Amino acid sequence: MKVGILSDSHDKRGSASDALALFLREQVGTILHLGDVCSPAVLEPFRAAAVPFHGVFGNNDFDRYGLQTVSGNGFHRGPRALEIAGRKILMAHTFDDLQRELGEKGKYDLVLFGHTHRPLTMRMGRAVVINPGEACGFMSGRPTCAVFDLSTMEGRIVDLAGTAAVGGGESAADAATRR
Repeated sequence: MKVGILSDSHDKRGSASDALALFLREQVGTILHLGDVCSPAVLEPFRAAAVPFHGVFGNNDFDRYGLQTVSGNGFHRGPRALEIAGRKILMAHTFDDLQRELGEKGKYDLVLFGHTHRPLTMRMGRAVVINPGEACGFMSGRPTCAVFDLSTMEGRIVDLAGTAAVGGGESAADAATRR
């Protein structure tokens, strides 16, 4: 099963909709949002897509009631641990929020965070760690998200502004250096 991962939408409904379109093409079974949606209106197309949705609140998510309403109570305070397709996933808006849980080495298969607006993929022990970057593209000029296959434990960062995908075993940092 594939999951679609995004973070830091910051009211950019168009970029979030581009991520949703990608997720639907990729046939993801679940969508994970790592916070800083800001406006609940950004998520309205996600509700219409009827794909299971889980999120954590970010530091700019002030309308928590609105986010809960539009997501079907899919948002929670981070860090949030859940299991999808037999894989243990830990998600939070910031990496700092993960520190206590990461001390339990080997407990998670996939660890997700956002907030920095910088795409990242790496391994910590057995866990794959991903920051999908910024769906909004404000800081980098490059809106990104991630698609991750829980059966193969492989994923990629996808540049929403173009058709090029960063992935295939290459870290986001390596791809950024290459460009």
